[in-house]
Amino acid sequence: MNVPIESLTLENRENYDRLLRYLMNYAMFEYHIGVEFTNRLPVYAPSVSYNEPGKLIIMNANWYHPIEIPFLLAHEIAHVLYEDQQYYNLNDQTVNHGEADANIFAINLLRKYCDDNEFHFDSYYKFAKAFCIPHDLYYLFTDGRIVQSQ
Repeated sequence: MNVPIESLTLENRENYDRLLRYLMNYAMFEYHIGVEFTNRLPVYAPSVSYNEPGKLIIMNANWYHPIEIPFLLAHEIAHVLYEDQQYYNLNDQTVNHGEADANIFAINLLRKYCDDNEFHFDSYYKFAKAFCIPHDLYYLFTDGRIVQSQ
């Protein structure tokens, strides 16, 4: 389902833009990671990140579900910081571990955004729903807290 950008569930377009600016500033100014949005990719093409020749994230501006873009950007920031993309082809266990670590990082970065902006949620479900965290990642929450990376 393609959600119009004007009706994002982060309340409104202004809040969505503020969150994207926060994440891009975090990437660029804290860790010197370049972020480029492109509209030249098909709607289902995933975003990618690189460490060589420089730190760069290429985000798909045409992503079929634009409300997911902030979570995806936070996830890609983690891949650059952990420099783990080169391990993806070794075996399924390293792929899954790298993805889980990136998801945990992304969730914690979104929580930091909430803390920095005094946004509060009374349950992890409402937090996850507001930030379009995929349902299959809810296992990362235990007793309302995010599990830690291993």
